[in-house]
Amino acid sequence: MKNNLNPFLSAEELKHPTLFWVRKNLFSSISNSILTLVSIYLIYLLIVKGALPLLKLDWTVIKANLKLIFTGSYPKDQLWRVWLLVLYIAIFFGFTFKVFSTKIPKLIFIISFILIIFCFLDFSVSTKVYFILTAALLIGSYFLGNFISKSKLTLTICLGWVLLMPFSFIIIRGFGGILPIVKPNLWGGLLLSLLISLTSIFLSLPIGLLLALGRRSKMKFISIVCTIIIEVVRGVPLITILFIGYLILPMALPSSWTPSVFIRALTGVVMFHSAYMAESFRGGLQGISVTQYEAAKSLNIGTVKTMFLIILPQVLKRMIPILVNAFTSALKDTSLISIIGMLDLIGISTSIVSNPKYLTGSAQVLFFEGLIYFILCFSISKGSMVLEKRLGINTKVGL
Repeated sequence: MKNNLNPFLSAEELKHPTLFWVRKNLFSSISNSILTLVSIYLIYLLIVKGALPLLKLDWTVIKANLKLIFTGSYPKDQLWRVWLLVLYIAIFFGFTFKVFSTKIPKLIFIISFILIIFCFLDFSVSTKVYFILTAALLIGSYFLGNFISKSKLTLTICLGWVLLMPFSFIIIRGFGGILPIVKPNLWGGLLLSLLISLTSIFLSLPIGLLLALGRRSKMKFISIVCTIIIEVVRGVPLITILFIGYLILPMALPSSWTPSVFIRALTGVVMFHSAYMAESFRGGLQGISVTQYEAAKSLNIGTVKTMFLIILPQVLKRMIPILVNAFTSALKDTSLISIIGMLDLIGISTSIVSNPKYLTGSAQVLFFEGLIYFILCFSISKGSMVLEKRLGINTKVGL
């Protein structure tokens, strides 16, 4: 019997909506019921055999090594530089949220709430002040965007994110006469992982695009050279490239010409992801109809303008899921630099659990660092979904 208020819902549905939903979605058939019961049992095992034992473990190893996990051996008296970078990022995140959302996003409240909760934990007073400042700048920059025109705000955001990497290296490393130099061998933990992965992302995009355009070039020499670079780099595992830079390059070059281990590792990671990015761009470029090139030519639009004003905006819009996958891969692949002796997030965990004092803390350390990687990767994925929604990209295909 259908209800007069809503002809699409029965009286039973209106009277017991929760039970109706459970029956319809979880026990609609024999196979569905079996799958539901098996899933409930697996969740029970995960909680009882997995989560509860983790809660019973001694987590003092994380508390005692929190500074090592996040910044490695970076000098304690210079940690304000890292916080300055965090505050810089908070400001431009607030501006970016303002551009992409007319209402204040829930994510801003969630991040700010977490930062305020951290203030009640066992951190130093200066660290608690930085937590409060980060939350205040994140929220304040969002509302400050109300007083800036959208065109100027967009330009400010683009300029701020483009300058992020050079600003990061200048602040973290320092420069003569003003900030003390902190050598890369003192960088470590999450700081080192993010510096290498974000630099790889920022540089692999333009380099990969140039390689893709070069491979499609009508000039045979450029096409052959770009093809060889792409295929050779893609045909070799990243760990091999890192070992070549770490072991073979110093033997091939004079000691005065050999770059630091950090530069060699960064170059290897950038080369590897640029080659894969080039193939992603090439696939995106091939998906654009040739009629668009012909239409631009008939309107007397130059080749460069055609590429940057007509073709590339469409390619980048279509490639958002592919780019997100590449960014996530770049973030996780940086863990391989620990093999050549660099103390990134994974390298730090190895050094911590090798300490006789923390031999039983390997599960806690690995779980905590895995949680960090998950939060970072999930944030990238969530950000891409918001961007796709903002650009009107429909990823759901109706059948």
